[in-house]
Amino acid sequence: MKEKEKTGVQKLAYYTNKGYSHLCEHCLSPDRIVAALLASFMLAYIFQLFAHANFYELENYYNSINFGVFFFLAGVMFLVLTITSYKTLIKSLIPRALFVLTLFLSAQFAMLNNETDVYFVLGIALIDFIIISWLVKEDKLEISGIKITPRVCLIAAVALFVVTSIAYGYITSMRYIGYQCSTFDFGIFSNMFEHMAQTGLPNTTVEREGLTSHFGVHFSPFFYLLLPGYMLFRSPFYLYYTQSIFVAAGVFAVYLISRKLEFSGRLTLALEFIYAFYPSLFLGCFYDFHENKFLTVIILFLFYFILSNKTTWTIVFSLLLLSVKEDAAIYLIAISLFVMVYMKKVAKGAIMLAMSIVYFIIAQRVVSALGDGVMMWRLSDYFLGEEKNFAAVAKSIIYDFGFLLKQMFIADKIPFIIWILLPVACTPFMTKKISSYLLLIPIIPINLMQSWVYQYDISFQYTYGTAALVIMSAIFVIGQLKDKRKRTAVLMSICMCLVMSSALIWPKMRNNFAYAKNVKETGPQVQQVLDTIPSDVSVTAAHRIMPHLSHILDLTTASKNNTNLTQTDYYVLDTRDEETSSIMRSVMQGNYVLVTSGGFVELYKRNY
Repeated sequence: MKEKEKTGVQKLAYYTNKGYSHLCEHCLSPDRIVAALLASFMLAYIFQLFAHANFYELENYYNSINFGVFFFLAGVMFLVLTITSYKTLIKSLIPRALFVLTLFLSAQFAMLNNETDVYFVLGIALIDFIIISWLVKEDKLEISGIKITPRVCLIAAVALFVVTSIAYGYITSMRYIGYQCSTFDFGIFSNMFEHMAQTGLPNTTVEREGLTSHFGVHFSPFFYLLLPGYMLFRSPFYLYYTQSIFVAAGVFAVYLISRKLEFSGRLTLALEFIYAFYPSLFLGCFYDFHENKFLTVIILFLFYFILSNKTTWTIVFSLLLLSVKEDAAIYLIAISLFVMVYMKKVAKGAIMLAMSIVYFIIAQRVVSALGDGVMMWRLSDYFLGEEKNFAAVAKSIIYDFGFLLKQMFIADKIPFIIWILLPVACTPFMTKKISSYLLLIPIIPINLMQSWVYQYDISFQYTYGTAALVIMSAIFVIGQLKDKRKRTAVLMSICMCLVMSSALIWPKMRNNFAYAKNVKETGPQVQQVLDTIPSDVSVTAAHRIMPHLSHILDLTTASKNNTNLTQTDYYVLDTRDEETSSIMRSVMQGNYVLVTSGGFVELYKRNY
């Protein structure tokens, strides 16, 4: 009887007759017994961490351990794994249990750490890599035997989209409900959309002094595509949920790209998971609303249309990408070079390159005409004397390349590089094709060159274009790797995405729910006070109150950084912020009378 035709009982009899050494070669080899022991202790650790989370407080943690329960759980788990493996002869049982428990425990350590520490995550990654390397050897997880159809991948994409868009839309809106979002940057967009709804113009009164066009700061005509939805819902919550939906929708682009590249169902499903848990994507949503967060999905769909040779849609999405922000041209330049050199589509790449350069020139002139010009001050480290323009920056880079390296690779920027590349297991560098690195070019001018700290902070909005290109680079490279390296890279990416998302996102989620809980009683009282303010008056409001008055066009924001205030019709003080309240009282100078108060706000009306 052939091996593949034998039943489990027949296999057991066969191996018993052949001797224990043959059994060891299959389901209970010495390394699998060690793996079962390791998995068993992991389960005990997981239980212990649920009971006593502060593992970093050694004395308290040690004193709280119930040693009897700890070793009982480990012992029972070990017996279950080994006996079940012996009885069923399922070779992958112990490896799969070890992989699942490794994922769970790694994420738990990252989630429960008292601070977001990228070097702690690196330590977890090293241990996980050792375990994954053992699992991949001889395909101990029997991944090659798993068959996943395109239909299952599509269902998974839909499920990930629905869950993440709703969950993150809701969780990030808790910041608004908890009166924690501020003028910069949520208030300027809520005010801008209300101006667009009422006047058709992207004006704000809180971004700069007085009434100004947001396009004088950043040229983002893309916002007009979101205006119909805002007109329908007319709520700041629309911004949170729309942003979350667009970020989540990138999973469909990953699905389509994987299908176009003829990836297996297993790899397609894995890439969908990697996208959904790529740490910087949803992390940035916790810092309110920004145009940058629409870059990822547009870039990914642009690649799909490029791969599909759909010229019209390629042009449409190239224009969509450019319309998000003036510096989006940098991403399209990198993509066009990649298309020309890596994909050998010279004509198409040249058209995209010309579009990006022409559009950037136009956008720069619009910003200069409506405002103070593009934010060159963020590149001030590269200015030469009186030259404060792109020419000076180019000269600095060309003539003093060492200075550029010194600016890029400082201690503060290394964590950013790790947060961006480790979730994809550094796969963009696992290729000999130098042209593949063209997609990584924008990381230099957007993130690493600049001294503006938020540009290389993973918690903010400047990672979305970079993330899309890193993910695309990873997809191209992973698709070319040999089986063993491919499985190692994919499993490591899945593990790191889960671990790093847990480390970064869990504290944000916890804080947002705490914000909402803290104002459960006072929040409605605050809203009652704000509802008494007419919509056709001028109002000066504390910076964390201003977003809740977005329906009022003539707004001024007050904070410790903005002391240049005028006497408007109303003043709204936030008593939680004593410093800002003191500044506002000094401006009122007895010319205002207290109208009402509630919760943590006080409403004053000018006494004409």
